[in-house]
Amino acid sequence: MDGDATVGPVQDSVTVPELCHAVSQTIEALFVDEIWVRGAISGLSRSQTGHVYFDLVDPDEANGQPSAMLPVALFANAKFRVNAILKKTANAVRMEDGIEILIRGRVSFYPRQGRIQLIMSLIDPAFTLGQLEANRAKVLANLEAEGLLRANGRLSLPALPLRIGLITSQGSAAAADFMNELQLSGLPFQTTVIDARVQGDQAVASLIKALAASERLPIDVVAITRGGGARTDLAAFDSEQLARAIAGCSRPVLTGIGHETDRSIADEVAHLACKTPTACAVSLVRIVLQFQDRVDRAAAQVCALAGQLITTAGQDLGAARAQIARLATAAVERQTLRLELAADRSARDGLRCIERQANRISQAEVQVRALDPAVAMARGWSITRTADGRVLKSVDEAEPGDLLVTTVADGNLRSTVKLDD
Repeated sequence: MDGDATVGPVQDSVTVPELCHAVSQTIEALFVDEIWVRGAISGLSRSQTGHVYFDLVDPDEANGQPSAMLPVALFANAKFRVNAILKKTANAVRMEDGIEILIRGRVSFYPRQGRIQLIMSLIDPAFTLGQLEANRAKVLANLEAEGLLRANGRLSLPALPLRIGLITSQGSAAAADFMNELQLSGLPFQTTVIDARVQGDQAVASLIKALAASERLPIDVVAITRGGGARTDLAAFDSEQLARAIAGCSRPVLTGIGHETDRSIADEVAHLACKTPTACAVSLVRIVLQFQDRVDRAAAQVCALAGQLITTAGQDLGAARAQIARLATAAVERQTLRLELAADRSARDGLRCIERQANRISQAEVQVRALDPAVAMARGWSITRTADGRVLKSVDEAEPGDLLVTTVADGNLRSTVKLDD
């Protein structure tokens, strides 16, 4: 009985190829015609045989773990037709990770890998462009409502932005064009390159990380550059998260993204949006040259003003010198006149003084002559002196026997003192 129990399931079982064939027929019966499917590209790869493979996921889950995905195969024979459709849009749309697309294909079961997949045959680029434009309008409206569109633009741009933080794909043509323009200027720029992804589903996170890194650098401005490409290649620069990071940057952000006709949300939020990486470098060179020109003009004005001041000062000095000479001459003349007047007064005063003194002398001479003993003696007066020459003024000053000398007008008389009897 045990043997009979095992025989039934084996007889009722199917082989893997049989089951896969049944699944395939069921799917083909369910999806008789091709269908249009919309979603975002994830994990795109291109084989050496020319085939393209990717997963189609919900756009809101393109950068995370999707809750559902549909494998898509674009075989080489259909890829030519798809590429021809994309070229008609002037290559505005390119199939890359994170791009939202609307494609047509046939649902099939691939037995070798045991999976359902969509065999892609057509693409509607208008849908992709429309979605990009719709998302762009929505993001711009959000930023405008929050006052973020001009937040970075309100920062003061340094007058001499020589220290640059360059966010770009290191080694790219955009980086080379930017650096070459700075070197040709001959100005002393100091550029720190911050490598970042600028395309694909990792580009937004990479650019935001690079902006955060720039905040730690001793720089004056941030420059974000990327070369030209399809509209979808530049999708990262329409990201709302990147726009918010630029708006919140503490330094002015300059952009040089794509070709001259491209205009991304990053350009709208930046302090200064330039058409290309080269134009971005040219703008920085122009800002520095304008500062240099202002310095040169200020120096010329200072020199001209200094020359005017020197000329004016020289004129003032000459006038002051002439005035001083006139004042000095006038002062000398006044002092000379004063000296002459003083000399005249002194001469007159001197003469008067001499005359007064002469009168006094004459009077004194008269007095002296009147008091001259010789005159008195001529009138009969005499002078008696002791032997030692003292004038005898009283009889009490003489003692008996003293020798006396009496001077009269015509000579001396000698006598001896005798007492009266």
